[in-house]
Amino acid sequence: MSEPFLYDISPYTSARTTAPSAEEPQLSKSVRHLLAVEDTEGQRLLPLESTSHSIGRDASNSIVLKSKAVSRQHALLLRVTSSDPSNYGFLIIDGNLQGKRSKNGIKVNGKKCHSHRLKHGDQLLLGNLVKVRYLILPSLTDEAFVSYSETLDYTELFAESVLSAPMAPSHAEDQFDEVSLIRLASFPEIIPSPIFEVNLTGELTYLNPAAAQVFPDLTQKGMTHPMLDGLFELIQKSTSNILVREAAVGTQVFEQSIHYIQESDLIRCCVFDITERKNAESELKKRDRLLQSVAEATTYLLANVGYDSAINEALATLGNAARVDRICISMNHAHPSSGELATSMRFEWTRESIPSILRNTIRHNQLYSNPSLKRWYHILTDETAIRGLTRDLEEAEQELLLQDCVLSILVVPIIVNLKFWGFIELHQCSTEYEWSPQEESIIFAMAASISAALQRQQTEEIIHHQAFHDSLTNLPNRILFNDRLDFALSSARRNGQSLAVMFMDLDRFKIINDTLGHSVGDELLQGVAQRLRDCLREGDTVARWGGDEFTILLPQIRDADDATQTAHRIHEALKTPLNINSHELYINASIGISVYPQDGKVAELLLQNADVALYRCKDQGRGSFRHYAPNMNSEAPELFALENSLRHALERQEFLLYYQPKVNIKTGQIIGLEALLRWNHPELGLVSPATFIPLAEETGLIVEIGTWVMETACAQTVQWHRAGLTPLSVAVNLSARQFFQPDLVNVVAQVLARSQLEPQFLELEVTETTAVKYIDFTKVLLSQMQDMGVHIAMDDFGTGYSSLNYLKQLPLNTLKIDQSFIRDLKPDSKDIEIVKAVISLGQGLDLTIVAEGVDSEVQLGLLRTLNCTIIQGYLFSRPLPVDQMTEMLHTNRQNHSIYELSA
Repeated sequence: MSEPFLYDISPYTSARTTAPSAEEPQLSKSVRHLLAVEDTEGQRLLPLESTSHSIGRDASNSIVLKSKAVSRQHALLLRVTSSDPSNYGFLIIDGNLQGKRSKNGIKVNGKKCHSHRLKHGDQLLLGNLVKVRYLILPSLTDEAFVSYSETLDYTELFAESVLSAPMAPSHAEDQFDEVSLIRLASFPEIIPSPIFEVNLTGELTYLNPAAAQVFPDLTQKGMTHPMLDGLFELIQKSTSNILVREAAVGTQVFEQSIHYIQESDLIRCCVFDITERKNAESELKKRDRLLQSVAEATTYLLANVGYDSAINEALATLGNAARVDRICISMNHAHPSSGELATSMRFEWTRESIPSILRNTIRHNQLYSNPSLKRWYHILTDETAIRGLTRDLEEAEQELLLQDCVLSILVVPIIVNLKFWGFIELHQCSTEYEWSPQEESIIFAMAASISAALQRQQTEEIIHHQAFHDSLTNLPNRILFNDRLDFALSSARRNGQSLAVMFMDLDRFKIINDTLGHSVGDELLQGVAQRLRDCLREGDTVARWGGDEFTILLPQIRDADDATQTAHRIHEALKTPLNINSHELYINASIGISVYPQDGKVAELLLQNADVALYRCKDQGRGSFRHYAPNMNSEAPELFALENSLRHALERQEFLLYYQPKVNIKTGQIIGLEALLRWNHPELGLVSPATFIPLAEETGLIVEIGTWVMETACAQTVQWHRAGLTPLSVAVNLSARQFFQPDLVNVVAQVLARSQLEPQFLELEVTETTAVKYIDFTKVLLSQMQDMGVHIAMDDFGTGYSSLNYLKQLPLNTLKIDQSFIRDLKPDSKDIEIVKAVISLGQGLDLTIVAEGVDSEVQLGLLRTLNCTIIQGYLFSRPLPVDQMTEMLHTNRQNHSIYELSA
């Protein structure tokens, strides 16, 4: 019967001994080997593209047949070739690779067989039910092949008469026993590695399918092909018949196992593609090289003090190891004009043939908001790398990079102290290069090493700064001040110039610090430090010496007047109050000045003399400045010794109390006492309060001493009460430091509890200046005292603000007229009007009025006419020790008067 569905392919199916004629079609890779199959699921056309195919009903087979008559593993198809790789066909074998035959066998062209080399048009019957036909199609376009598949008549193709027709004899059949079939199934035909043989004349005698596929031009190029080139020379030089060499074909690398079969003069080669392995080895070598460079670079970075040179060395090491053209490091900063975040190149390494871009203006002050860096910022802040070919980047980025001839780039962020510090760039300018993930991770390690070095540099700079600067005000500390003073003195000696040293102390800072808290005190010191900076010239130095003390160095002055002008500027600058935490704080300073060379030629002496001048300034009222004078030193050693003795006076029980009575001039009765502190120095005897009280205030000892005074006075008053000397109150002076101590109310309560004195018999005297300094604080504190039952007296009234408004706000019981108004009290003096006004004011506010310093009958008479009934002064009694005061109290009780008062 006719077979219109088959092509004539006889030129392709039989072995040749001669080359094909010009009229014969040439075989190409597009020749198609097919199986047409009809089973229980229908009809289909299957391409045979692999070197082997398993056939059966099990799903693991490459060709699955849907029929129970077919065995699980029914047959094998093996590709068979000769030395001409284009001339191949398929061998079908019954059963599996282990030699187990199928249950129902195979029929080829109506004849049962165990194996058969298929030819175009062969008809197969598998399991007596599944129809198969083997087809070879010549070179067809995909379109022509699809058309062929769609028009194929399967009914005619699988006609019974055709399938049952006896097989026409052709050339000798390939018959194999079971052992031969197993060997054939494992033969080079199905091995995926290329295998070929060549004789000593250079003729290829065999190529397996893999060799034909991998090296399609092997037959054409012959001995010039890289797999054959130099093969004979290698064998001639070798003493062994088995050799191994590597050969490169294009971008691929192969390992060629060579076996010289001397008996048949054949060279058999088995080839393995080792491209991936070689690439991996290359990557490993590059990785090791990069890792070694990172280790060396890290050593440079961590071992060298000069960070700039260390980073340059590290970049050179990395650049040579990575074999790149350029490495750059850019640092983030605020743009000098707009303040926006920008970046500038700080370090660069280039290969000799590559131009430097470090000084290119475009590489400095680049804003991250620019299109060329905007995407980079978001990626790098996420601690992610940027890598790739420049031509694949965004247009704005390409424009920036191509100006520097960058063809490929790898960018990694540098993170310092968890902040995006900048980035490191690797450039390839001569060729395009794709960086691997391994290289990226190594550059991340390099960035981490740079980060560690930068962090260490920052830490060392901070440590160095902290070693020479005050942590609160950021001013130089005494170490740096002394260093600059020594340098300035050396310069002054060489050039015959003058310089000044100023010692400055803030007045009443301790009161503010204790009252409003250390945080307010700290802010006050910071504010003062800034004002001092603003008062000085460039080149002058202001340092925090400690606490509230500052030192100032004025080099290259003309004379002492320059220092005087600076002191004036400082006082003017401090006149404006500082607003801190809603507090309006007024602060002043005392300043001592010494000048080189007249006040000292060495640093220690200049500082000492400036300090002496400072203390003389404080003695004379604070808030001013004094130049050093030689006669100041005569008092300094005595004050120093006195201060040391004062620190031990309390524990050595050298303090004692004297008491001065307050007398009602109408009755002549003692109605109260004022406790006055005395110091009985073991060598100096009684030291004047005017001498040691300021020292106690200055050193802060007054707080502890004041508590002792209160406890002693209360305890003594209780003893007098128990002796029947009642009613009798005792007045205790509160210093400014005592008044502003945070726990004063608790201290007073504890003293009263320990001494068992009833609160109404304790009167606390506060100076007018202290009371009105922080009026809101004073109101709260005095109210708490009065709530306890303690009486409050305003001492030295008239010497401070003398404001009616203040008097109305403050909870007071007593007003004491300062003795400066009583001392010169005469009938025609202005003081009598002042005293009269004060008495009238106090009485109007329902306050008890006490006149201090009454020393004469004239003063007494005038006070009587002004209706002042309570007085205190030498006219009645000097301050007396306890035993004498006790005797006076007993006398007063018996006689009902201590003084015969004239009407």
